[in-house]
Amino acid sequence: MCSVYDLAKKQPAQQDFDLLEGVMEVLQAMDERRLIRRTDRAPVMLADGTVEEMHWGYMRQGLGPVNNARSEKLDSPMWRDSFAERRCLIPVAHFFEWSGPKGSKRTHRFEHPAGEWLWMAGMWEESREYGRCYTMLTTAANSLMEPIHKRMPAVLVGEEIPAYLAGDLRAFNPSAGCLRVEDALNPLLKNPPTHQQGELF
Repeated sequence: MCSVYDLAKKQPAQQDFDLLEGVMEVLQAMDERRLIRRTDRAPVMLADGTVEEMHWGYMRQGLGPVNNARSEKLDSPMWRDSFAERRCLIPVAHFFEWSGPKGSKRTHRFEHPAGEWLWMAGMWEESREYGRCYTMLTTAANSLMEPIHKRMPAVLVGEEIPAYLAGDLRAFNPSAGCLRVEDALNPLLKNPPTHQQGELF
């Protein structure tokens, strides 16, 4: 997890204007498809405040695109240098998870309770073939996510954002208060039904 998120248009909160300025410029240059899946390109914010469009997933032979990094394994050789030297923020409007048996899975859409942007902890590296690539940090599920999935993105809030980019934040324990969840139409369906499912919680 997480393997699908979107960059749907949102009104930025007052405190997000500085963070979003460069992101919005990149979004304007993208096509109208704002659903982001593994290997897609999307904007990320670097520690110096610049915004770049990068490839989602570290490419590893035999593994394919590695789009998530477990926060408790960041001292491993695969992640150590990126976590120490190349942190980034990933702007997210909504992200999606699925639950239930194969063939009848339910789609769950997560977002900020006030409809603001979510900021995920990320890292990046240089790839000879794909250029700059990023991955998203994950942590153990909080009480909201736990019934659906055992892992969740490392969502950053408030002062955690500059602390993470500065290299000071090393532990990730998102609270349930920074998210809300609803049942949703599956964004991956080419011809989704016209009705909308009800709220999950």
